[in-house]
Amino acid sequence: MAMWLSHPCRAGGIPRGAPGLGLWGERGMPAESSRREFLRRAGVIALAAPGAAVALDACSSVATSAKASTIRVGWAIEPDTMNPLTTYSTEAVEVLQLVYDNLIHYDLQLKPEPGLASSWSYSADGKSITYKLRSAKWHDGKPFTSADAKFSFDVIQSKQVSQYAQWVTNLTSTEAPDASTLVLHFSKPQAFNPGIAVPILPAHIWQNMSAADIQKFANAKPVGTGPYKFVNWKKGQSIEIARNDGWWGTKPAAQKITWILFQNEDVMTQSLRTGAVDICPEIPPTIWEGLKGAQNVKPVSLQSFSFHHIGINVSDNPKSGGNPLLKDLAVRQALSYAVDRQQLVNVALAGHGLPGGALLPAGFGEWHLDIPADKQLNANPAKAEAVLDAAGYKLRGGSKVRTSAGGKPLSFRLIAIESTSVDVAAAQLLRNACAKVGIQLTLTTLDANSLGSTVYNSKAPNWDIFVWGWDSGVYDPDYMLGIVLCNQIGSNNDVYYCNRHYDQLYNEQATELDHATRLSLVHEAQQYYYDAAAYIIMWYQAKLQGYRTDTWKGWTPVTGGMILNFTRDNYLKVQPV
Repeated sequence: MAMWLSHPCRAGGIPRGAPGLGLWGERGMPAESSRREFLRRAGVIALAAPGAAVALDACSSVATSAKASTIRVGWAIEPDTMNPLTTYSTEAVEVLQLVYDNLIHYDLQLKPEPGLASSWSYSADGKSITYKLRSAKWHDGKPFTSADAKFSFDVIQSKQVSQYAQWVTNLTSTEAPDASTLVLHFSKPQAFNPGIAVPILPAHIWQNMSAADIQKFANAKPVGTGPYKFVNWKKGQSIEIARNDGWWGTKPAAQKITWILFQNEDVMTQSLRTGAVDICPEIPPTIWEGLKGAQNVKPVSLQSFSFHHIGINVSDNPKSGGNPLLKDLAVRQALSYAVDRQQLVNVALAGHGLPGGALLPAGFGEWHLDIPADKQLNANPAKAEAVLDAAGYKLRGGSKVRTSAGGKPLSFRLIAIESTSVDVAAAQLLRNACAKVGIQLTLTTLDANSLGSTVYNSKAPNWDIFVWGWDSGVYDPDYMLGIVLCNQIGSNNDVYYCNRHYDQLYNEQATELDHATRLSLVHEAQQYYYDAAAYIIMWYQAKLQGYRTDTWKGWTPVTGGMILNFTRDNYLKVQPV
């Protein structure tokens, strides 16, 4: 992650007593990126984009737009592509969610609301979902029909080129019995409704593409049915979309939305102060603190769906270069006991977060497992020492580093992203805490791409411990719980954990429609993985944003962020001052 992060994906609320609704995660990535918005966030960095040097000039020109007609968003990372099936960046989805419609979207309370589907219903057994579709037109004037919706799900399943494929794993068939009806049939009941995840594509543009064609397709001029039409992308400078006055929904007040690219978040935040932008979705903690008291600027701290963690290589691959001592549960638990999560929050995040624990961040509400303090593997160096002693790892011969009975030292490599200041600070604290209990960590910082390729080298993962992070793609528990499945090795699974009992718990919750039963299974899965200590979740960070109060009004605080979140509704509902 190249900057301070708090967000990466999309999602929403799950109504009680109904099949769970969620949205899709970070944005489709290749295995080595694996939805890691964290590759791109944290700290203040220079952009790598070729046009970065002219970004400020772009700001000054765009900033002349009339305040009453254009929402100006400041950010320090630009999208990777405008292809909704292959993008891996949050920034791309932030733009594309306004160009393309889903069947279902999330409102400002993160509850499902109609999109291209005016209504939807489940079969009695939960294995079929029927969507009633509204009348709409593509931006090129062609009519939208159920054939487009059917095509969108079919191409994702058949081509397997998108992260959305995880939502159609059990899809057995699709039907479009008439122009305004889509029916999805599954082999098992679905606790997650893919209608809220998948962007609907125009078949007349995409239908003749092979999987290889889709992978290469830049989609330079996206055509959707959404509330805004794509105007241009001046790479290294800005992206602009314009209101679609033929959209089926309520006409938004903003005639245009422009995302302006800055060289770093410090300059970006200064532009918020001066009025060159209207809102900034990601502001680092120390810079955000400086906004308090700024004239006509409202800093906002919101709960997020993100965490940063310490990941431990537990690969069983014979070609793994990881230290085999880390496969000993006692060693991993000792590492966890050595770390003081509250100290990490206080020092690395300047207090803007919550100490970490279970796999689902606290933003998930009741789905999050709140582990009692006396049951946590946390902030107890004496317990760490006792666990290691009992497992035969002793301090011998005056050494400050414990060794196994066979003489192997508890000495491990630790890697973190050099530009992610919060993670580097956490890595240093971890190294110091472990030294006190007899574990030696040698810290190396890498650029984001190098760390990603090192961790995700599934053929021969040659590393021991990393500091990194995840941001959920959905409010539904399914995505986060699915990261560490056995079948995600080579994809999302970054620590190569594989446990059949955990997989079974995941599969049971994914097809359980009874809310209370599913909730219990989700908690059980989180506890099971927490005890395995392959992840040491350090914190759940706050989403720190800021906006002008003298340009647009009606920005509604939402868990996960007013923008750069699962819901697009703030863009659609704000009004000019």
